[in-house]
Amino acid sequence: MDHKVILLLAIHNHQPVGNFTHVLESAYRKSYLPFLLALKEHQGIKVTLHYSGFLLEWLARTHPEFTSMIRDLVLSGRVEMMSGGFYEPILTTLYDSDKLGQIRKLNSFIRETFDTEARGMWLAERVWEPHLAEALYNAGAEYIVLDDHHFIMAGLRGRALFGYYITEEKGKILKVFPGSEKLRYLIPFHPVEETLAYLRLILDSGDKPLAVMGDDGEKFGTWPGTYHSVYEEGWLHRFFEAIEQNSGWIESKLFSEVIDTHPPLGRIYLPTSSYMEMGEWSLIYDASEEFRVLKQKLKDHGLEDMSRPFLSGGFWRNFFSKYPESNLMHKKMLYISEKIHHMLKGKQRTEALEELWKGQCNDAYWHGVFGGIYLPHLRSSIYEHLIRAEYIADQAMHPGEKGWIKIIRCDLDKDGINESIMNTERYTLIFDTHLGGTLMGMDFKPRSFNLQDTFTRVPEFYHRDIISAPTEEQKGGGAKSIHDRVISKEEGLADRIVYDRYPKRSLVDHFMKPDEGMESFRSGKHMERGDFVQGLYVATKTESAGEASVALERTGWVQACEGASPPQQVQVAKTVHGRAGDSMLTVRYRILNLSGQELMARFGIEWNMTLLAGSAADRYYLLNDEKPESSFLASAGDTDGIQSVCLTDEWKGIQVKISLDHPCSLWRFPVETVSLSEEGFEKIYQGSCLVLCWDIHLVPHAVFERLIRLEFCVIPDHEERELQSKRIPVIEELR
Repeated sequence: MDHKVILLLAIHNHQPVGNFTHVLESAYRKSYLPFLLALKEHQGIKVTLHYSGFLLEWLARTHPEFTSMIRDLVLSGRVEMMSGGFYEPILTTLYDSDKLGQIRKLNSFIRETFDTEARGMWLAERVWEPHLAEALYNAGAEYIVLDDHHFIMAGLRGRALFGYYITEEKGKILKVFPGSEKLRYLIPFHPVEETLAYLRLILDSGDKPLAVMGDDGEKFGTWPGTYHSVYEEGWLHRFFEAIEQNSGWIESKLFSEVIDTHPPLGRIYLPTSSYMEMGEWSLIYDASEEFRVLKQKLKDHGLEDMSRPFLSGGFWRNFFSKYPESNLMHKKMLYISEKIHHMLKGKQRTEALEELWKGQCNDAYWHGVFGGIYLPHLRSSIYEHLIRAEYIADQAMHPGEKGWIKIIRCDLDKDGINESIMNTERYTLIFDTHLGGTLMGMDFKPRSFNLQDTFTRVPEFYHRDIISAPTEEQKGGGAKSIHDRVISKEEGLADRIVYDRYPKRSLVDHFMKPDEGMESFRSGKHMERGDFVQGLYVATKTESAGEASVALERTGWVQACEGASPPQQVQVAKTVHGRAGDSMLTVRYRILNLSGQELMARFGIEWNMTLLAGSAADRYYLLNDEKPESSFLASAGDTDGIQSVCLTDEWKGIQVKISLDHPCSLWRFPVETVSLSEEGFEKIYQGSCLVLCWDIHLVPHAVFERLIRLEFCVIPDHEERELQSKRIPVIEELR
């Protein structure tokens, strides 16, 4: 039978930079290895494989026999390797130099490891913008696989989706394949017979049509419930057997074989897009809910297919609007990239680029059905590599200097207003002047850690589903796509949802009623008496030999008590001072009552810091140099008479100490989010909120002053302690 449907399978395998080793090992045992063993067994199946560079390096290092197996399949002509950005970045958000560098790095790794040239490229999250065609062509890519949603948005439908097309940018040609959304949802979640029935429909659509399925390899074993269905119940073997047994009308091929033997269906110019679900996730809260309602109404009225070309949803870059934390990471990455690309070529520049590219890994910059930006360990990993990259670049700018300090004024986060950056070889502080004169970045370079990597809690469209979400899957439901699962990992999550009225940063200035309590503040129900939390502060800098200061000042208004009229004019000035070569800063506060009335209020300075683990025994508080009864970083407490509070992370080897010249009342509590992951809805510790409180009573024109010392300390981390414990017996033997 000459008339056949050509089946093209593109399997994308990826783990984010910074993911836990046990997660990688579990994915290897549940997905990567059993899939390849099944493929090896079925000689009639051909598959195009993509592994992100971080995962490939880990596989080559820990399971070299696995990469040897891939190489054998490549040499036998049954597997084709796809390239991409080495650390799986969203390419549209990078400078072209970084795009090309990342792709060429993975091209080289594939060439050296598998003795083959990668002709195709996997586009991370299928995030497409038209200008990419030129950059991908320049990097050596001949073809990419997108979703049919991209093509539907360009007006194609039906049989026009069962082939590939040519697109171009400035004459640079790229071949684009539409991956079938229908096949993505059928494989491997529905009986094999349903996939065969759909392939039969494609067969009837034209001469040698293409059936393209491009999706995550982790859905073959790692996604919840799939290891049992795909391997223990034998779905994958049945699928491969069915393709082989129906070889008379189904032909399994590689993408490169198709572009060498089949002409394109025509020319296409695809709009900016990703897959359908991404368009929904990238919308802000209200729009996401409205989008879901609209889709359901169209479906109910039989208009779903007709409306698809006009239902684009959001735009991936809007994650930078939706999550300020994502925007700050991204803009800091661009800022550091510019620094590095101004370095002279050499070993330092190569090392800095490697760290920069690791910091471009996409997973922590957005959120959908996976945890993404809500996972602190992924964000921390991004910052770890960006901080290292900047440290290398700064060392190249200050060769031979033992200590240096510099204050830079620039629009780092690209919001149209300059930030103040205090940069030394020990730390970097970023001050946002127009949102409360707050501290929005706090990098401790000896441990490559951003202590200010906290998270502002915002509404998510799925929060409405949490109230009715079951705590375990219904029996007999079988494996489901992660897009269809609505499960809560623990009870009571709906009560944990809190939304923040302002970014969760440090040096946030609160004027509250004198009897304000911690619980109302923690729940966000307290009343702000002043206009300082998100008010505009004026920043001035002072630099002298080896010392520098950033002064932040605002004259605003405080409603001192219920019904007081008019509000009282108050000036807040806070000055942060640092010295070269030192890890201690001083923060001097000065509050001046400019009104003709007495000012009575509870004044609080809010700090939000993260050390990743809220309930680990080696992450704890010290209050006045002693452990409180409940010392976990996720613990809560309202304590008077505090002159020092210390956050310790023995795992990372970091200690942060805040010391005061006058005792305060300390509120401390965890900042927790309720978010969606592939496992279900879950509560995540994002950091610890500390509020230093004083009750102030100022007569007209009186001044309130406080001095705060902030000190970063390096302590032996878990690796250093382990090495030290191994050395002790050797020393004893020598004695």
